[in-house]
Amino acid sequence: MTPSTLDPMRHKKDATIQAIMDAAEALLNEKGSAPHAREIAAKSGYSVGTIYNYFNSVGDVVSHLVLRRQTDTVKKIETTVAAHDPDQSAETLCHQIVDLLFSTYSNITPTVLRFAYNLAVSQSAKPEQHERVVDRLVQPLQAAIERDKTGTFRSFEDQELTLYLRGVVYLCRYPLLESNPLYGTPEHQRIVSNFMVRVLSQPAA
Repeated sequence: MTPSTLDPMRHKKDATIQAIMDAAEALLNEKGSAPHAREIAAKSGYSVGTIYNYFNSVGDVVSHLVLRRQTDTVKKIETTVAAHDPDQSAETLCHQIVDLLFSTYSNITPTVLRFAYNLAVSQSAKPEQHERVVDRLVQPLQAAIERDKTGTFRSFEDQELTLYLRGVVYLCRYPLLESNPLYGTPEHQRIVSNFMVRVLSQPAA
């Protein structure tokens, strides 16, 4: 096949996958529980066979949906980090990053999101993917630290920064998974922001 024939096929495949995930998301919000494959088929306009042609299970559909959300948020954070003014402090960047993380979940019902995340991780073929999405921020953050002019950033080895970033994401998610009423509140966001500021900032003299 030539590139000219592959592009329409790729576009059709991507559109089909997108429609299936959109249908699953709509059903999750409507039902607050796991949709059946036949419900996703009816909602998306594609057959059950088509769904299983692209996904291993309904849980796999949800897993890809969660990954899409995570990836979109990380891309926004990457843009913010890349645009960070070297004359602004580590604290400023930390608050911007946490604001973006929390904005991801602000329009999703916690019950639905909790269910979706647990289902995605428990039934995903590659659950570790959900932990690794944030890793792509390591190099952009290292670049921001290198061009800093405020002296407010700490220096890190890549592995150390990876663990800290995963910790920040875990703190955002943990109250959700534990059904804690703290989840999504201003106090929750304040706690995560304070943690990230402490991690990234140079200790006070």
